[in-house]
Amino acid sequence: MKEDFSFTDIENENTLYTLGHIAQFTGLSDRTLRNHLTNGILQGEKINGIWHFTAEQVESFIAHPFIRPSILAKNNAVVYDFLLDKKKTREECCIILDIPHSDRKKITQFFCYEINNGDYHNLEFSLDAPLNACVRIILKGDRKQVLQLVNKYYETSLNH
Repeated sequence: MKEDFSFTDIENENTLYTLGHIAQFTGLSDRTLRNHLTNGILQGEKINGIWHFTAEQVESFIAHPFIRPSILAKNNAVVYDFLLDKKKTREECCIILDIPHSDRKKITQFFCYEINNGDYHNLEFSLDAPLNACVRIILKGDRKQVLQLVNKYYETSLNH
């Protein structure tokens, strides 16, 4: 049985992200990320055949002037596609959370952990966390799952 997330669990500065994590919160494909590894825009370390990245390496990549416009376009497309789809077959919602004065690292780790370890299906997630600015989270998918994840975030962050 999986343990619940706790903000005290992420105080570890040695947290590493994988290509899957970066793809998840940037919306960029695995192939695109590998191309950026090849051309040196994305820096990381291969451990046992799997690429790993520190929070600082991920932040540097996301802030890169060549990368940031692509990420913003992907984020905007999630919302735009939701608005255009008038023939949904199930209840869906799209929520944008703007979280000012927040710890970008803790928010990133919370959502990555929960989405990877929770029972979430067909959930789209994007994160925009520029330095010295508000963190923006976009969640789109099944209404119950999106609301469950948002509520869990606020319950967890309030209890920290």
